[in-house]
Amino acid sequence: MHSRCLMLSAVILGIFGFLEYRRPTMSLIGSMASSTWASETLIEETADMTSEQLLGGPFNLGVVEVPVAQASVDFSADDELENQDLAIMEGSGLTAPNTPASGSFTNMSREVATYVVQSGDSPSSIAIKFGVNTNVVLWANNLRDGDLIKPGQSLIILPINGVRVKIAAKDTIAALAKKHKGKESEISAFNNIYDDSKLVAGNFIIIPDGEPAAVVIKASPKVTAPQYAQNKTQLGKWLIAPAAGRVWSRLHSQNGVDISNACGTPLYASAAGTVILADTVGWNYGYGKYIMIRHSNGVATLYGHTSRILVEVGQSVDQGQLIALMGSTGRSTGCHVHWEVRGATNPLGTRR
Repeated sequence: MHSRCLMLSAVILGIFGFLEYRRPTMSLIGSMASSTWASETLIEETADMTSEQLLGGPFNLGVVEVPVAQASVDFSADDELENQDLAIMEGSGLTAPNTPASGSFTNMSREVATYVVQSGDSPSSIAIKFGVNTNVVLWANNLRDGDLIKPGQSLIILPINGVRVKIAAKDTIAALAKKHKGKESEISAFNNIYDDSKLVAGNFIIIPDGEPAAVVIKASPKVTAPQYAQNKTQLGKWLIAPAAGRVWSRLHSQNGVDISNACGTPLYASAAGTVILADTVGWNYGYGKYIMIRHSNGVATLYGHTSRILVEVGQSVDQGQLIALMGSTGRSTGCHVHWEVRGATNPLGTRR
C-alpha cells in the first residue's frame, strides 16, 4: 500500500513538472501567431489603401482601422521651430504680441535727403522722383504753391509723406500727434521713440502723414489812425504824399523813394483807384508786405515794407484813405515806406 502511494505521488509530480515545462513554449507560440496575424492584417490594409489611392478609386476612411498610439509627446522641438517662424514673420512686417507695432515702416529709410534743384525741376516733379506728395516738398522747405525754385538750390526731402517739426521743451508724442494730425503709434514706430522722456528739445521729428500745425491768427489790434488823412500834402496836380515823415528823395528801384517814420505810422492812398495787389506774405523780392493801386489814368502806385495791410485786392479806395501801416518787412533796415509811381514822374524825386 505504501509503495502504491509513492508511485501515485511520483506520477502527479511528473504531470505537474511536465505542465510547467510546456507553458512558456505555448505562450511564445501563441504570441508569435498573434503577431503574425497582426502583421499580415496591417500589410493587407496598407496594400489596399495604396492601391486604391494610386488607382484613383474611392477611399473610405470609415472602413479603415487606424491604431492610435497612446503615448506622451514632447512638443519642445515644435516650440523652438515656432519661435524661429515668429522671428521670420517679424522680419516680414508682423510683430510679436505686446510689442509696439512698426506698421509699414519696416526696412524703410528714416533719413532726410538733400536734393539740389536741376534745370527744369519743379516741386511736383521732385516729389514724383522721391515718391512723396508735392505738399511734403513744399512744407519741408517753407515754400508755397507757385513759388519758384532755382537750379542749384538745395531742398530737404522727407523719406515719407508727412511733416518734419522741431521738438519743443514740453512736447509729448500725444501732443505732437494732435497738433499735426498724426497717429501716436506711427510717430513712435517711425522715429523709434516710445517714451516722452526720449523727446529732445531742439531735435527734429517726422510725423508720418502729418500736416503743418494750424496757424493761430491773433486778433489784430484796433487801428486808431484816422480812416482818412487829416493833413494832405499835395504833390503836383493829382497826388498826395502817402505818409508823414522824412523823405529820402533819391530815386531808386522802379521810380521809388523812401519816407521814414516810426513803425505803425498810417499810410494813405496817394490817389483814388483800385487795389490790384495786397501781398501779406513778407519777403516778395525785398518789397516785404506791399500794396499796389491802379489809378484811372493808368498809373500805378506801390507801397512797400508795410507792417500791416488794411485793404484787399479789388477794393476801391479814395484819395487819402487809410490803406496800411508803416513797417520794416522785406529788405529793410528800418521803419519806412518805399513809395513808387509807375507810369509817371515821382514828384518826390527826379526820374533816373
